[in-house]
Amino acid sequence: MALSKRKISRKNFAQLTLLLMGLIIIFFTYFGNFKKKEDTTVVEDIKKIDQENQEESADNINRFEDVEYKGLDASGNRYVIGSKYANFTTDRPEIISMTNVECTFYLSGGNLYIVSDYAIFNNSSNDMEFTENVKMNYLENVLFSQKAIFENEKNELIIEGDVSSKGPNGKIRADRLDFDLNTKKLKISMYNDEKVNIKVKLQ
Repeated sequence: MALSKRKISRKNFAQLTLLLMGLIIIFFTYFGNFKKKEDTTVVEDIKKIDQENQEESADNINRFEDVEYKGLDASGNRYVIGSKYANFTTDRPEIISMTNVECTFYLSGGNLYIVSDYAIFNNSSNDMEFTENVKMNYLENVLFSQKAIFENEKNELIIEGDVSSKGPNGKIRADRLDFDLNTKKLKISMYNDEKVNIKVKLQ
């Protein structure tokens, strides 16, 4: 009789063990798939939000081709700035982002021509910032840089980034050039310890 009870107990123990193992397998299978599904859902939600943000951003941008703006600077000099492509956002319509840019300042004594890959034009303040592969021509002088900023109120062109120039006064390499559009004077600056500052008049 005792032997029979031990056999039953062992049998029950084996059945209980199998049952527990089955429950464990079901648990990990179910929750593993659930977590995987949950992670996939989160990723899909993030992608959906990014796509909606991009579409909203695209709707906020106005794009144009072959644009041209004309005006007068603070000293009354006429200018024309144009580009192959341009865009602005509806919340900042005065800020024009331009690509493949050409600009001309009609100055007394000679015109200043500027070309660059990109530019930002503020059609409210008439300030301009030219960037990447900037080239300027004034009389017999040619200047190259990576950035040039026109500050309308000062009527000054600040030229920075791998600056070089060649003309009747010879060749110039500098960290920064400041060109006064009224006086036609060029200030040359170096940012090293010596801080060389030279002023010449372009002619």
